Amino acid sequence: MAIAWAQDQSNFIADKVFPTVPVLKESDLFAIYKKGAFFRDELKPRPLGGRPAQIGYEVEHGRYHCTEWSAEHPIDDRVRANADQPLDPDLASMRLLTGQALIRREKLWVNQFFKTGVWSFDWTGKAKATAKEEEEKRWFAFFDAEENPTNPIEFFDQRRIDIASKTGRKPNTIVLGVDAFRVIKNHPAVIDRIKYTQRGIVTEQILAELFDVKQVLVPFGVINSAAEGLTDSIDFLVGRKSALMVYAAPNPSIEEPSGGYTFAYTGLIPGLTNAFGGVIERGREALAHSDIIQIRAAYDVQITAADLGEYFSECVQG
Repeated sequence: MAIAWAQDQSNFIADKVFPTVPVLKESDLFAIYKKGAFFRDELKPRPLGGRPAQIGYEVEHGRYHCTEWSAEHPIDDRVRANADQPLDPDLASMRLLTGQALIRREKLWVNQFFKTGVWSFDWTGKAKATAKEEEEKRWFAFFDAEENPTNPIEFFDQRRIDIASKTGRKPNTIVLGVDAFRVIKNHPAVIDRIKYTQRGIVTEQILAELFDVKQVLVPFGVINSAAEGLTDSIDFLVGRKSALMVYAAPNPSIEEPSGGYTFAYTGLIPGLTNAFGGVIERGREALAHSDIIQIRAAYDVQITAADLGEYFSECVQG
């Protein structure tokens, strides 16, 4: 019997939130349309024999820069010659490489999107707020606070309305850390809302319906932060107690606003799969008497419309 510790790909959410754009260059500019021009009413009556009033819009630019990430694993001829079934050196190598590529992609996603200071508005869960925090209205009571806990259904519904009122786009995605998900699915307000349905378990799909969004995602990918040879230090990649609400375009479009995009450098590595965990290649190192299994991925992740998302840190206390 062989035991492999490869993670289930469904544990990772980096490829499920924002659309992917194929790009031919390693680095380039992308257009950011100023939203104000699209929400004005500048139409006027056309005079006889005259031209209509001319209107326009301003464009800013952001920049992406794709990094090529890669790793390889050698399979020595002696290892292959001594591998009995069910041991499969090639399969084990691919699991090792793709697993680490998925972790790298998820880690980059977290560092770019799932933190404070990058979206237009941040919220922080607290047991009790200071006078200044009360005035700024950037806090909310923990969903599991002992006194007056926040109702997550009402809270996210209000946040959804706030984002839509400023952008004209209704958020369609919520990402919940595992502890935030655990508390929310057992919250009295949620249980009360579904108690007359035939579903006995609160799932991500049920929460998506309650929050009126397309999808609720709960990332379960883990990372070992300890170097090889040291005691393992394994924990979830995505903040356990935090959450993100955002509008993500269903499909990439040059004129469709989206909270973020993934830019896949298909000019270097053909195929969008290079951003979805990497492209596997195999070669032979004759003088080392080994086969080489390689993985390569080239991409970048960027926030392209900060007004389309709100981040919530410390949603729960336990």
